[in-house]
Amino acid sequence: MMKLHNAICTFALCAFLFPFSASAENWMSRLPDNAYVAVLSIPGTHDTSTGSGWVEGMEGMGDAWARTQETTIPEQWTQGIRAFDMRPCVYEDHLNLNHGLVPTVLHFEKVLQLFCDSLTANPSEFIIIHMLHETDGDQISDAYNARIQEVLSRDSYQPFLADFRRELTVGDMRGKILIISRDKYATKPLVGGFFNNWTGGVDWNTQMKGQIIGKSTANLVMQDYSDTHNSGGIDTKVTALKRLLKWSMEHKTGSASTIRWVFNFASAYSKIESIFGFEVSTSDGYRDNATYTHETIIDFLKEHKPGPTGIILMDYAGVDETNGYKVRGREAVQAIIDNNFGYLSPSDGISAPPTSPSSPNSEHSTLTSCYSLSGQILTSLRKGQVNIVRLPEGRIAKFLIK
Repeated sequence: MMKLHNAICTFALCAFLFPFSASAENWMSRLPDNAYVAVLSIPGTHDTSTGSGWVEGMEGMGDAWARTQETTIPEQWTQGIRAFDMRPCVYEDHLNLNHGLVPTVLHFEKVLQLFCDSLTANPSEFIIIHMLHETDGDQISDAYNARIQEVLSRDSYQPFLADFRRELTVGDMRGKILIISRDKYATKPLVGGFFNNWTGGVDWNTQMKGQIIGKSTANLVMQDYSDTHNSGGIDTKVTALKRLLKWSMEHKTGSASTIRWVFNFASAYSKIESIFGFEVSTSDGYRDNATYTHETIIDFLKEHKPGPTGIILMDYAGVDETNGYKVRGREAVQAIIDNNFGYLSPSDGISAPPTSPSSPNSEHSTLTSCYSLSGQILTSLRKGQVNIVRLPEGRIAKFLIK
């Protein structure tokens, strides 16, 4: 399914098919439709919602102890973030997005709608959500499962929600949201999938035993070591981060049976404070840790042969400095995005086109919409260019019009 960059693609062909003017807002338009999602390099944010602010009265607590991002979700989208860490809890009359006890201003339902709107405007893209029930924020006990089921069953979201399959491709996912939950809110996933055997430890054998369960089951390799405040903690984190980067970038995916999904968390906290006898992570602890992990990612990608990093979730992604800490978050996001095009052949996965943009053949005569690679809505298919089209059955594909 996925071929290496140097197999068939010359520089001239790449420049013709995928001009360098494509923005980060539409970077997935350059991906081949037939590449497995599991062999991509996707930048993401940890505790995504914390860059959007806090409910009234919680601003001081949030800024001191719970902030992991400086940018809002629309800003993250524009910068190329495509994986988001959502932490819903039952708060008043809705599902709120929290970091621990601290509620942000964002409702889970409203963020899902924001994602649907973003994908409608940018159908070449797709979104992966790592979801975890933030139990510390619940105001009503034993209500989460029913509430999350109700939200995920809403008709308005259904055209956008994908079921998890091990061998999902870029073409399968364009215009879609894949939700993978750490909590089993039902006997089986309503949409997306469930994580199984998740670990925050650094034992390699345990990290290799994860699974994602949906319409089919996939093997998962993960790294989520989060407490780096003790002596040697940052070294342990960096070593674990690099070990999984090395493994994932060298792993050969030749067929569906060899697919391994990868979630590699760069996030962690290196500083804590004692509050009422409890040790609490600090926002500066996340910043400090990011100065090490982002540098590690940037340098590792520069120094090694390109290959899939999997999904990397970061703190302070999309900003290079925050509160005096040089986190290099914007640079790290761009390095992960650019890495894809060192090993993927962008000329793969383009469907056979109609021969004329003005007179498409009968198979494609009822295209519902078409777009340029930069996301511009087109009134007709453009000859001599790659077009992104939405077919009547809802599938989105790329066509090179001859």
